[in-house]
Amino acid sequence: MSAGRTMVASDLAEALGNGVQCCERSSGQPPFFIEPHGDALRDRGNFRAWTRDVMPVLEALITRHGGIVLRGFPTPDTADFADIIDQLPAFRDGYLGGRAPRMQIAGRVMEATRLDASVGLGVHSEMAYRRQFPRRIAFFSRKTAPVGGETTIADARNFVVQMGEDLVAKIASLGIRSALNYGPKTGTVDASYVDQDKYGWNHAFDTDSPDEVEALCAARGLEPLWHDDGSLTVFATLDPFLDHPQTGQRLYRSGLHRSHTATEVLDTEIRKNRRYPTGMFLGSAQRLETAEVDHINAVCDRNTHSWEWRDGDVMILDNLQVWHGRNPYQGQRDVQVALLA
Repeated sequence: MSAGRTMVASDLAEALGNGVQCCERSSGQPPFFIEPHGDALRDRGNFRAWTRDVMPVLEALITRHGGIVLRGFPTPDTADFADIIDQLPAFRDGYLGGRAPRMQIAGRVMEATRLDASVGLGVHSEMAYRRQFPRRIAFFSRKTAPVGGETTIADARNFVVQMGEDLVAKIASLGIRSALNYGPKTGTVDASYVDQDKYGWNHAFDTDSPDEVEALCAARGLEPLWHDDGSLTVFATLDPFLDHPQTGQRLYRSGLHRSHTATEVLDTEIRKNRRYPTGMFLGSAQRLETAEVDHINAVCDRNTHSWEWRDGDVMILDNLQVWHGRNPYQGQRDVQVALLA
């Protein structure tokens, strides 16, 4: 392991066997790193058999630590990533109604995003704008960017306490309404690489039929509103706090604090011209005070960190306990994802 990391001995880590070594980057800070110890698990066949034997242990470690990273194992290609995630239950809805322009690669494996390399993504819980969301999310660095591009993470287990009782009580009592905008039906997703509001609704919902979009929305508690230019706004009523199904911990799950949604500042022309700008709002139609937005963002920043990624790294996060984002990058980058139940 790298210098400065603390070795962690636990019943779960020991259950992984003698073929691995484990550590935390810092005590109590996700994720939990697992690497080969010796040569046995550097063999692809042995590694695949090992993951099948210890998958229940890996799942328990994801819950306990908020996420794991498998590093140094024989996982150079998409097929190797797929072999791992195929052992875990899939998120039934997939990326239906998602916001980021991304395409399916193979099976359950998708692109991370096609957003421009210059765009940094703030930390967030995947699909926090939906009632239905993946409980876990997996990342695979097939090609690590030479400059930047790290997948950042934030330990959301600290958020509720650090936000403070008064702010938590205010948000919880009012609830959240969200509005998401999709562009008219398009042949490509190119225009959405910089502005996600231009992502065609046909790509987001994987259908060319408005009737089918409305049926999909109705089944998921969403409210669609069509506009004269063929674009679409989808509304949802959301709970900003959820109890973790395994740990019972109360967790914040919202994009209410994101600067372009929580304040009056609208950062693109398309949002300025929208009757219903993309974002999340308090259920009373109020917005957070600027100081409240700044405070929540400071909490996020305080709990966010990153590290140098390597080709072949596989990270699986508990999507409620640990948020993720992306640093801007230069050069070629190929990071793939999968949404898991």
